[in-house]
Amino acid sequence: MTVWLVISSYRNDEEIARILERVHASGETVFEKILIVDSEGTGTIPALVERRGWSRVIYRSYQQNLGSGANLRERLRIAAEGRADYAYAVNHDGYVDAEIVGALLRAAQQIGNLGAAYPLCHLVNADRYDMTGIRELPLPAKLARKAPSGPLVDVFWGRSNGVLYALAPAKQGILPWNAMWMAYEDLEYGWRLHDHGYRQVIVCDAVFHDTYEYRPTALGYVINKPTWRTYYNMRNLILAIRHTRNRPLYHATGALRFVMEFWVIVLLRRNKWRRLRMLWAGAIDGIRGVEEKQPSLDYSSA
Repeated sequence: MTVWLVISSYRNDEEIARILERVHASGETVFEKILIVDSEGTGTIPALVERRGWSRVIYRSYQQNLGSGANLRERLRIAAEGRADYAYAVNHDGYVDAEIVGALLRAAQQIGNLGAAYPLCHLVNADRYDMTGIRELPLPAKLARKAPSGPLVDVFWGRSNGVLYALAPAKQGILPWNAMWMAYEDLEYGWRLHDHGYRQVIVCDAVFHDTYEYRPTALGYVINKPTWRTYYNMRNLILAIRHTRNRPLYHATGALRFVMEFWVIVLLRRNKWRRLRMLWAGAIDGIRGVEEKQPSLDYSSA
């Protein structure tokens, strides 16, 4: 059983350095290799790796911003080509806990057709457990006050931060879709894993404390993401449905999601007019099948 730690980055030098320092200081030995896939790298991380003599670290930087979809694809592809059996995937803002990794691996070894083993995600800002993946569509998010009682919960998909991916699918060419530039790459990939007969589970004794941005409102918790993400959230959901769930029921559900997000913006969100324009543009581009990064968006704006 070979496991790689695979980390995503977009010029997140301080965060990546912090993860590497902690992993090496902990003395863990479960990871054969540590892979970092960066976009537009500054050179700081490879210099640190060389200076510290971390021989099992592999660093890859790309000239363009891969986004979350292509970054996850590259991490799983490289690890699979390196003959790893599993890839433990974390984002630059994640962390590596030996007990969580151990619990995920123990569960993985009990499941012959595993696609992914997800931790039980505890949303710190909301003090809720994210169980959205038990629904095939994220409509809306399912946040539970209490943790599930059983050891495993079968799901259709889950977030790609702190996840143990089995690499048998990747070795068969089943990889995340590049078009998912900055949203729902985990949803679309989870759907395809499910369609190919791979089981995905939440491992309930592997609790991952996530600072994912939720803020309380009078009508419940709302994800607090930058304005430009409104475009990708809508566009990529439509693209994922067209690519993997191209059936009338799912298209209708996507339309319902548009209506729901419209009213969430009107009633609860800041920067309403800008978000409404992004929502509309995302829906139109999703229907048109636009897959590339949208260059006209202001990514510096909240």
